[in-house]
Amino acid sequence: MNSHLQDKHKIFEGPYDIRAYNDKNMIGFNRVYKKTLETNKEDKSLSNEENLRDEVTVYIPKKKGKYPLILVSHGWANYKYGLLPIGHYLASYGYAVALFTSKKKAVPKDWIPTFTAVHNLIKNKNEDASHDLYGLIDINNIGIVPHSMSGPASFYYASLRPEVKAISAIHPYNGASPFVEAIASSNEELGDEFPKIKSAVLFLTSEIDRSAYPEKTYRFFKNLNKDAPACFLSFKNIKHNGALDIFKTPLSGGYDEKAFKLYSRLSVLWFDAFLKGKKENLKYFQIDDEKFQDIKDLLYTEIHREHEAYPSYDSRNLK
Repeated sequence: MNSHLQDKHKIFEGPYDIRAYNDKNMIGFNRVYKKTLETNKEDKSLSNEENLRDEVTVYIPKKKGKYPLILVSHGWANYKYGLLPIGHYLASYGYAVALFTSKKKAVPKDWIPTFTAVHNLIKNKNEDASHDLYGLIDINNIGIVPHSMSGPASFYYASLRPEVKAISAIHPYNGASPFVEAIASSNEELGDEFPKIKSAVLFLTSEIDRSAYPEKTYRFFKNLNKDAPACFLSFKNIKHNGALDIFKTPLSGGYDEKAFKLYSRLSVLWFDAFLKGKKENLKYFQIDDEKFQDIKDLLYTEIHREHEAYPSYDSRNLK
């Protein structure tokens, strides 16, 4: 990128120094950050035995303030570890970020009670005068970064919770090949129609995703509440797990520095627009604006597609 996006983020860290609760450094998930934050604090109370595996990881700016909350969730049979760098990055731009591993993670509906559990857990800590997080989180101003199979669960959850103002969905799953669907379902239980959602939803996917077909992801966009802001972007050459700090597999790929930085930057711009009122950021997502050109150059544009016809860009209500 040459670019407006590059200029907006000249250094790949935001202006806020951050601290952490339950930061982790795991072999196979440490390409971005080689060690845990020096400010890390272990907190066993950030847990929910019924719905979560291990403790919630929280990143938050050191500077005292009241920060919007972002929930970050993994996909099928995965863990929070590959998404920790995205959480780290978002927090450095002035957010309280909670990352977790769902105990159940086989079909999309499994994440619904997990979102509820984490939301309530953070809310309780924010209201507990004896906890370090007391009063630091705007619990009524929430964003979600779901990956893969947790995507439809996040749309369902947001439809029920008006506090969820924005979502940046990374390759949300709505089915794929018959082989993949035989293992992971076709998302038939939650489906792809969420007409009651009021959250602003950004969809990030790619033509080469074989784990969550992009034309099926596009159905989420088409079926959303028509009054809600939304943007759909399908890029070139980003595999399903490209934005995650994770080992590579033939089907889903793995860590791709360019994809990680691109998706992280776009997520910050989206959340700043809808959680902090910086509506000038929407120019990055408007196809006729000069600032969109950085994104436009990265979109899939070839006439011949591996998948059925769908647009690489679509949007509505971005004003």
